[in-house]
Amino acid sequence: MIIKILGVLILLLILIICLIEVGFFRYAIYRYGVKVPDDEHMYTGSWKKFEKTIRDGTAWVNKQNPEQVSITSKDGLQLKGYLIRAKNPKRTVLCVHGFRGNGCNDFGAICSFYYEEDCNLLIIDQRAHGASEGKYITFGIKERYDIEQWILFLNDKLGSELPIILDGVSMGAATVLMVSGLELPSNVRGIIADCGYTSPREIYKHVAKEYYHLPAFPLIPIFGLLCRGIAGFNMGEMNTKEALEKNTRPVLFVHGESDRFVPSYMSKENYTVCKADRYIETVPGAGHGQSYLVQTEHCQEKIKEFFERCSRAV
Repeated sequence: MIIKILGVLILLLILIICLIEVGFFRYAIYRYGVKVPDDEHMYTGSWKKFEKTIRDGTAWVNKQNPEQVSITSKDGLQLKGYLIRAKNPKRTVLCVHGFRGNGCNDFGAICSFYYEEDCNLLIIDQRAHGASEGKYITFGIKERYDIEQWILFLNDKLGSELPIILDGVSMGAATVLMVSGLELPSNVRGIIADCGYTSPREIYKHVAKEYYHLPAFPLIPIFGLLCRGIAGFNMGEMNTKEALEKNTRPVLFVHGESDRFVPSYMSKENYTVCKADRYIETVPGAGHGQSYLVQTEHCQEKIKEFFERCSRAV
C-alpha cells in the first residue's frame, strides 16, 4: 500500500514538474504562448513615470517615416527593420530590443539623441517579435546570426566605410555580446550592452528562483530538452562570457542597480571577462532597462565618450 501511495505521489510530482516546464516554455520561448502586453499594461508600476518620455520617443520615430527594410535569416525567416538616415551620418547604430519588446518602445527615448549625434538608426524586430517571422525566441543563440546578417545588410545598403555600433538592451544586450565572438566586418567599431545577462541558462535559473522560488534541478535539464526538441536550439551552445573572450571591440556595459529581472552582477561578470577595452556604468535606482531614463544626461555623456573612443580604436 505504501509503495502504491509513493508511486502515485511520484507520478503527481512528475506531472506537476511537466506542467511547470510547459508553462515556462510557452512564456519564455513560444511566440504565441502569452498575450503581448498592450501599451497601457506597459506603463504600470515603476514604468508609469516614464510613460510620457517613451511615448514621445515612439512618436518621434514614427514622424521620421523610417524606411521599412528586411533580410532573410540563415534559417529562412523574413526579419523586419526600420531605417532612419541621418543628414550627415558619422556612424550607424543597430538597435536590438529585449525579450517580448520592440525597437520603438525599447529605444524610442534614446533615438532622437542618437540622431542628433549624427547617427543613422536601424531599429529591428527580432525573430519571433513584431513584424518579423519566427515561432521561437532563443535568447541570443540564433539571434546572434540574425544580427550578423543585419550588419551585412547595412554594409550593402550604406557602404562598409561607415562605422557601426551595436546597441542592445536586455536580451538584445546579451545577443550583441554573443555576436562579438563572431568574425565581423572591420567597420563594426563598438558594442553598447544595457542590462544583458550572461547566458540563457543563467537567466532562466535566476528568474525561476527570484520570481517563482523554484530550484534549478530538475527544471533546467528538462527545459533544455524542450528547447532542443521543439525550438531547435541548445541553451548551452553559446554564452556572453565565451564570446567576450574572443571580442576585440570596445564595449560599454550599462546596468541599473535596482534591476531584479537581470541582476547587475551579470554585467559585472561580463565586464570582468571582456578582453577588449571595456567601460561600465551602473545607475542607482534604475530598474530593468531604465538606466537611460533615470540618468539621461549622464548616460548621454558616457555614450558620447564611448563614440569618441570607438573612433580612435581603428
